[in-house]
Amino acid sequence: GAPSAAQHFAKPRLAHRMVAASNGVEVSNGVKASSFEYKGWRFDSVSGPILSTCERGTLTDKLSATAASKGLPSIVPPLPEAIFGHSYLTMTHEASGRTFSFDAAGAIACWMRESAHKGSGGIRVTTASLPSWKKVADEQDLAMGASDYDWTFSTDYSGTTGAESPLSPTTEVEGAPAQWGVHTGSGLDMALLRRRDIPILHFVDLTLYEDDLGDNGESVVRLRMRVMPSCFLLLLRHALRVDGVLIRQHDTRVFHKFGSPHVLRDRRLGEARLAQ
Repeated sequence: GAPSAAQHFAKPRLAHRMVAASNGVEVSNGVKASSFEYKGWRFDSVSGPILSTCERGTLTDKLSATAASKGLPSIVPPLPEAIFGHSYLTMTHEASGRTFSFDAAGAIACWMRESAHKGSGGIRVTTASLPSWKKVADEQDLAMGASDYDWTFSTDYSGTTGAESPLSPTTEVEGAPAQWGVHTGSGLDMALLRRRDIPILHFVDLTLYEDDLGDNGESVVRLRMRVMPSCFLLLLRHALRVDGVLIRQHDTRVFHKFGSPHVLRDRRLGEARLAQ
């Protein structure tokens, strides 16, 4: 698929603080928190286990309430089988208080919005034509009250941008909307990013959710971020494989070269059909 136009986020220039600190601390029950500060930015992340049944119920209630408040169907379709709901990354530009946040709840909410409008998109697998499979699927749909939803859990989620708030590390504050604009200058410095001699000062690798699509493929949302002496790069990827049908990849890259007045975001979508 063709890439979308690169975008930039304007930020004020600032005096760079040359202090770097990175520590991973286990908070409780396998939840690990990490914080790293470098050149006027703070990178806070948490990595945690898969949500329990009770936690999934709490998330479902929140998603239902949010959907209803936005005029969308409040019935929540079946969720991905593995949701890492404790995990998140928030990047804060300390001088302006602007935040760039990424978490599983945001990715799932984005999937729900698209699913409500587009449903399954007509994607079918070979087993879907079998009477036994269709009977089970119909019974599940009837129990959930959802006649059609995107069972591939596809999302073009690219995070939220807001102002720092004490309410939540991932809160998008009203009155502080994202200010992304079309970028007409040079894009991501690929020559710099390809260099192998530059040390990585801090690295984050988080899976937000994943599902094996009933043994018919795989759908995974994964985030990776690295901080280097002169820049940082984040890659948020939704990778989808439906066996015998298609492969699809939606990438969001967020890049900033320290000293530049912009944060760049590049979004790309690629898809290929598979021979059946």
